[in-house]
Amino acid sequence: MDRRHFLSATALSGIGLAALASSARAFDQKVCDAGSTDPACRELIRHHELVAQLEESLAKRGLDDAQRKAILASAVCPFCGQLLLG
Repeated sequence: MDRRHFLSATALSGIGLAALASSARAFDQKVCDAGSTDPACRELIRHHELVAQLEESLAKRGLDDAQRKAILASAVCPFCGQLLLG
């Protein structure tokens, strides 16, 4: 490997690392509010509503904490199929 090849490879890898560093900023935490139009936020809000309805229903049945937690942990969204808690 000659000096020119080494320097060009080093420069290209530095540019690649800089690009990775700038793309890492794309993973910012997003705050969802009730008026959001983002589909992910609407789905998250719907999951929170379903969990609240399920907790209310389970409270009426008189189950103990362990039973309620087990049911909530295995609850699946009827719309998207994902776990409601997770």
